Amino acid sequence: MNSSTLPACPRGQKFVAVSPLTSGFITLPEKAFVSPADSEAVRTVPSMAFLITHPGLADGSSKPFYLMFDLGLRSDINRYTPMQQVHLRNRQPYQLGPGVARQLADGGIPATKIDAIVISHMHYDHHGDLEDFHTAEVIVGHGACNMTAHGLTGKGTHQHFDPHVLPKERTVELPPVDSTSAASEQRWNWQALGPFPAAIDLLGDGSVYVVDCPGHLPGHINLLCRTGPTKWVCLCGDAFHDPRLLSGEKELGFWTGDEGHSLCIHLDPEGARESIVRLRMLQQSGGVQVVAAHDEHWYKANQAYFFPNSLP
Repeated sequence: MNSSTLPACPRGQKFVAVSPLTSGFITLPEKAFVSPADSEAVRTVPSMAFLITHPGLADGSSKPFYLMFDLGLRSDINRYTPMQQVHLRNRQPYQLGPGVARQLADGGIPATKIDAIVISHMHYDHHGDLEDFHTAEVIVGHGACNMTAHGLTGKGTHQHFDPHVLPKERTVELPPVDSTSAASEQRWNWQALGPFPAAIDLLGDGSVYVVDCPGHLPGHINLLCRTGPTKWVCLCGDAFHDPRLLSGEKELGFWTGDEGHSLCIHLDPEGARESIVRLRMLQQSGGVQVVAAHDEHWYKANQAYFFPNSLP
């Protein structure tokens, strides 16, 4: 496995600010996420979103570029499909809202100022209220569009999707990692980065990278943000749901579905294990905060840095 370090900081490098938000909370049964686990243990966790502020792109504009990574939960249960509402009953107690658009507006950034939204994957607790962002480009990993439109069958109540949630006219799906198209024919191209085989320099200046992070769902991606000369923040979505998976203290959890099949929160458990190993290598390289969307311990420890503030 490639253990090379992240790119050095060149002269004139631009940095981004990362501001966490939370759009609500859900309750997770521990046995479905880690092993070994107490069969009765549950954890009420946040569903976090992140505002990434870039000081201005290479076009010479001094206007900040605002990028969201995930939008968390929807703000109202009636915005979910009937099957998603059924699944939410398995995540009680839960809290929805306030929505990310409202929180941003209250902080002086209306939804129309958000330039792009990167969605880690299409589960109900990550795409949030996409319809509240009428002008932003929506970026998803390869395979996310087909899965959202056609769904997955026989994989548990958590695998239900809203086929209408992605705005067709503004959604861009990233190319497959193994694409053979000429670089000149693609807007973005995958290249190795640190311990990861495939990453995209999203803004073209080394400040934000989309990282292919397979295992959880088709098209699952992370965002690696350069926040200082030697500082990075890796936003991991659902690559792991419990920091004890990242540390190696726990293994992935499995449970038996209603039809007697063994289920895992990750559609591809082996792929998820490999992604966790790579994220562990990234964390151990130093200078990188690795943040999962539902890490309640990180959430509690970093309250002072939530929007409108940013991580140090």
